[in-house]
Amino acid sequence: MARPTITLEWEAHEYEHKERNQDWFWAVGIISFSMAIASVIFGNIIFGLLIIISVFALALFINRPPETVRVTVDEKSITRGKIRYPYATLESYWIDTEHPHKKIILKSKKLLMPLIIVPLGNDAPLDELDEILDRFLSREFHSLPLVEQILEYLGF
Repeated sequence: MARPTITLEWEAHEYEHKERNQDWFWAVGIISFSMAIASVIFGNIIFGLLIIISVFALALFINRPPETVRVTVDEKSITRGKIRYPYATLESYWIDTEHPHKKIILKSKKLLMPLIIVPLGNDAPLDELDEILDRFLSREFHSLPLVEQILEYLGF
């Protein structure tokens, strides 16, 4: 007799969108322009150019509304949009419900991508999700990396 397949699906925004006023853009612009000037004064012109190009790219990206991604959890993997994370490449998980924008934090075995953040939508079944993930991965507390916490605090 075949076992029934376990599949959970939901939709969520890929990141938390924050409205930024004009003062925020002025502050980021002044700080980054000052850093670029300082790097040129210290003789590092390429780093100054990198700062200016990075801030320009950030300004283009920051007002883009978040896309809605489909998240699927099944017996073999977790799929976020078009990216699939097989359980064989993951070590552990943590469901972060304390944060206003709820998410699953996955610890990967890969060196260059140690933590993977999967958004939870409002309609994600948390109890069933915890039960399914507990079958395939160990539950271990993971918090957001310090850099990401600082960026969230600053409004990025």
